[in-house]
Amino acid sequence: MKVIIGFIPLSLYFGLGAGVPLWLCLIIPFSIAGVKIAVAAHSLWDYEKRGLVYNENEISRCFWIFVGAFLAAAYGLPAVGIVLPVALSGGIMAAFILAGAAGLWKILKFTKYREMNQQLLQQITNQMDTVTQVVIKQSRKMISMDTGITSNRKGFEYLNELFIKRHRKILWRSSEKITAICFFLVLGALTALLLKPEAKEEVNQLLLVYLPYFVFIMYAINRGTGFTRALFINCDRSLLTYSFYKKPDMVLKLFRIRLREIMKINLLPAAVIGGGLAGLLYVSGGTENPLNYAVLIVSVTCMSLFFSIHYLTIYYLLQPYNAGTEIKSGTYRIVSSVTYFVCFLMMKVRMQLLLFGVICIVFCVAYSIVACVLVYRFAPKTFRLRN
Repeated sequence: MKVIIGFIPLSLYFGLGAGVPLWLCLIIPFSIAGVKIAVAAHSLWDYEKRGLVYNENEISRCFWIFVGAFLAAAYGLPAVGIVLPVALSGGIMAAFILAGAAGLWKILKFTKYREMNQQLLQQITNQMDTVTQVVIKQSRKMISMDTGITSNRKGFEYLNELFIKRHRKILWRSSEKITAICFFLVLGALTALLLKPEAKEEVNQLLLVYLPYFVFIMYAINRGTGFTRALFINCDRSLLTYSFYKKPDMVLKLFRIRLREIMKINLLPAAVIGGGLAGLLYVSGGTENPLNYAVLIVSVTCMSLFFSIHYLTIYYLLQPYNAGTEIKSGTYRIVSSVTYFVCFLMMKVRMQLLLFGVICIVFCVAYSIVACVLVYRFAPKTFRLRN
């Protein structure tokens, strides 16, 4: 029912708009549902005959080849101008509907659901345990096991410094690589402008209105998610089992320390990008308002600080992981998805550099204040292991 209801308006809108007959648009959703029902019925029949439980997480290589071939036919043939006649398409879809009707009868009459699902759930549980162990093992491979790593600091500062040193490969080295790539891209762009002066005016105009585009770029290179995931797997997953670790003063103190560290990690590429954009603006012809150079550097830096604060804040307020390192917070997923879509949509925005830069700076400062207040008030209650 979900498939049929969801596909009917889409098949009518796109189908009729493309000149597809109404009757064909109407049977498309039913044919899709028919295929799904027929496949489900076949899995039940296979269980009765051979005792095999169909698991969507363990699809065989032959099945993937089968799926790949049909996807290639579905998208590849129309791309080269080969399409099925309307009558043949209708006949195939009608056959799918009939197969679904026959499958529905099997689904309604099947009597071994409990027996089959017990086996299926056992498989899934074993797979989850295996995946968890693989994630933890891979994470530990990225940690330095050098016993010589130590710190002269005390308390949470000691804990944080050891964490940063042991995770340098996935935190600082990753940031350093991104910074190096950004540096060479900026250098290449500056060289191109010097070798091709006729492009300067166009580049200059782009820089003066395309600053919103860099919101998505800063989102993409930010290390916030990697930082918080490493924090949980290799630190908080164990320490959150202790009551002292969840005391308000402890939570807030460690939050400030970690915020400082992730800001430092993300500021490295941000400084290169901001400085590089200011350099490109100058080489491409400059600007009448010198304030644009400062706004360009500061706004990119603020974008970096925003994502650092944002990801650490939602980690503390929504702590999405359970002891098995699985994300169990739907709210966390929604916030992450909304963050992505907003950043993606910013690529479509065109606004004068000075105006957008000032808006960006003010927003980042305001968000930082609000985030810190929220963490102060709620994190001691929300920063816990998920069930």
